[in-house]
Amino acid sequence: MRLAIVGHAAEKFTPDTERRARDAIRSAIDAHSADLIVSGRSPMGGVDLYAEEIADELGIEKLIFQPKQHRWDAQYGFKQRNLDIARHCDLCVVVVVRELPPRFKGMRFDDCYHCRGRVMPHVKSGACWTAWKSPAREWRIV
Repeated sequence: MRLAIVGHAAEKFTPDTERRARDAIRSAIDAHSADLIVSGRSPMGGVDLYAEEIADELGIEKLIFQPKQHRWDAQYGFKQRNLDIARHCDLCVVVVVRELPPRFKGMRFDDCYHCRGRVMPHVKSGACWTAWKSPAREWRIV
């Protein structure tokens, strides 16, 4: 099983939600008998790097699609990277938080407009956009 694991950047996690995210990643890998982890190696850390670290711990092969530009529509930026993740997985697991930590200073949205009405409420993530482009998807909301 080629399992993409995507989700929030590190700044959206507290120590507790990071621990729960790591647990959710391990659980997804085990539940789906993943033999390949697909990652986008986010320059902002978070779920992508947690998944890569856990894959290394478990001896699971990785396929990394790292953006060359840190913009959405740039030449091999986030959009193209996310499409490659979606194309190269059998299942995309999205690990996101229900709510932002109080110290979070970035943009805030009322909900995830990618998932509105289709998935339990959670903080908006570009990872959700990737999941909807994937052949199959599931959410782990921590």
